[in-house]
Amino acid sequence: MNATRLIVVLAVALVLLSGIAGAATPDSGRLTGRLPDNTPVVSVEQPRGTVLDALSAIAKQTGWSLVVMAPESANTRPLTLQVSKRPAGEVLEMVLEAGSLRASFADGVLRVRPDTTAGAGDSWRERRRERRGRHGSERVQFGRSFSIGADETVDKAVAIGGSITIAGHVRRDAVAIGGSITLLPGARVEGDAVAVGGAVSVAEGATLEGDNVSLGGAIPASVGSMTRWAVGGPHRFWMFGFLSRLTRAVLLFVIALLIAVAFPGALTRIGAYLVNRPGVSALGGAVILLGFVPFCVLLAVTVVGIPLIPVAVMLLVGLFLFGFTVSAAWLGERMPVSQEHKTPVKLVAWGGAILVIVGLVPWIGTAALILTAAISAGATLLSRFGRIAPVAA
Repeated sequence: MNATRLIVVLAVALVLLSGIAGAATPDSGRLTGRLPDNTPVVSVEQPRGTVLDALSAIAKQTGWSLVVMAPESANTRPLTLQVSKRPAGEVLEMVLEAGSLRASFADGVLRVRPDTTAGAGDSWRERRRERRGRHGSERVQFGRSFSIGADETVDKAVAIGGSITIAGHVRRDAVAIGGSITLLPGARVEGDAVAVGGAVSVAEGATLEGDNVSLGGAIPASVGSMTRWAVGGPHRFWMFGFLSRLTRAVLLFVIALLIAVAFPGALTRIGAYLVNRPGVSALGGAVILLGFVPFCVLLAVTVVGIPLIPVAVMLLVGLFLFGFTVSAAWLGERMPVSQEHKTPVKLVAWGGAILVIVGLVPWIGTAALILTAAISAGATLLSRFGRIAPVAA
């Protein structure tokens, strides 16, 4: 069955990307900087000791230089630690947490400092303001491009639906989904520079210590286009004129017909699910609309989640395209026209024509299409693209 094949392909893609992500080095909340790939495992047998003793043991076994800039009250905090042959990064994270410390690693030197964000007077608004400041820990933008100035230092730079121009310092990775990355003279990126649907340009005098990953070609470019559409699409469509709305509406109409031809059985089952469970479908659509951006934020701020962002975007686009098609079929079935020899393709053609006309209305048309497609997208997601048999309410 074609619908089954679609689900299998999506599942395989998710499994493969999850496997790739699982092989990546986990992102530590207290440690900034990338540990060497050949970092050995460590064993610490410390029934009685201090935080400083544990840090010294880790540095001795890994061969790192250790610089501690924390107050004596944190260094001498009692700590009992017994670990055997565990990754150094994992053990270091436990010691830092026990001492309320943070650390950075670069050029073989581990620098330990107090965790100032753990203070009682440091509210979540202040931490958020710090992240957005000139020396914020992360810079994440959706639907637009941004720049990092020559005097700015950030831990990570991520643009979803935009490009990044770097003149300053990025301690870890720079990632652009649906855009490009440009390193100006004097810029420094300690991690990788990854552009999906764009290119990575490194000017003379700039430093890229990690890999230059530019995923161009037809498929990555399509992913980039879908990212820009999904993240920043609706408000951009409203700014365009009649020709843009007409092109979008006709394109949706053609795609809906193709879906009706390729997946007629799944389309019928999703429509039945929508009719039998309209409330649940609407709730699912609301979750998709309101939860997609926060979900992408969670993926973007972790190394393991970055490879899954293109999959999430493609899944969102697929859900809304199926949702538009299901809504068109539902509308076509209720039109006062001849119902003889009705097929999913005929129903989608009749209903899609009405939705195309609605979509041409400025402002209201775009909002109506999004809401209509979202409700049916909820039914598509909850029925697993028509794999779950509809149950009468």
